[in-house]
Amino acid sequence: MDKFAAPTTLLLGPAPGLVAQVYAARRPLDGGARALVLFLHDGSFTSGSLESARARSEMLAEAGADVVSLDYPLAPEHPFPTGLSAAFEALQALAAKPAKLTSSAQTALFVAGEEAGGNLAAALALMARDQRAPHLAGQLLIAPMLDPQLGSASMREGECGHCECIYAKGWQAYLGGSTRADHPYAAPLNASRLSGLAPALILSVAGHPLNDEARRYAAALREHGGAAKELTLPALAPGYVLAAIHEFLSQAAGRAVSPPSA
Repeated sequence: MDKFAAPTTLLLGPAPGLVAQVYAARRPLDGGARALVLFLHDGSFTSGSLESARARSEMLAEAGADVVSLDYPLAPEHPFPTGLSAAFEALQALAAKPAKLTSSAQTALFVAGEEAGGNLAAALALMARDQRAPHLAGQLLIAPMLDPQLGSASMREGECGHCECIYAKGWQAYLGGSTRADHPYAAPLNASRLSGLAPALILSVAGHPLNDEARRYAAALREHGGAAKELTLPALAPGYVLAAIHEFLSQAAGRAVSPPSA
């Protein structure tokens, strides 16, 4: 993979705005449409940064997306729903003028995230459905952190889920109490209504503590009539994921920008 140019900086949302970094797509999508992806980094809700998101952002750009990586507010200083609300405002700002970043009228909007960022991306898809805007072409969830109960077999096998593990600490900081765990935007895996959502590609890693909840969420989306593909991979390295992400972006973007048949 060739060396990437340094990303450009962008402010999103209401003034003073949130800082984001922009990565230009490095290959065209099949069919000629463009994919504009709002990417949300990992860090168990309490850490992570634009710099830690760089590898994933470059990977998405290599797969054919124009990527906007967002520096969203972190817990515990900013518990639920602060970070999610900020991300939704950023998403709305991107939706207002997507062609400004891609230079194409044939631009489809996506949300994507890893771990805690995958939680936020899934919640953004729920919010976009409930508010009927903005229109999303798809959601890409990478080892998403979706269930605060932490009781899955993969959590136990990874010796996680106890009160001192990073996921338990992250959920506690983000939710600040058990009552918020009932909100579908806080814990999308517990949502009772999962129909009408943007198509999803959910990537997980064999043996990873979050693997089971990723697979369960994909299954739940399909049970509610959604289009959801889940891949359990040996690793989330570009060699394993670029083809799958490129295909997902190409197909979803093509559907989003093509007029419905008469």
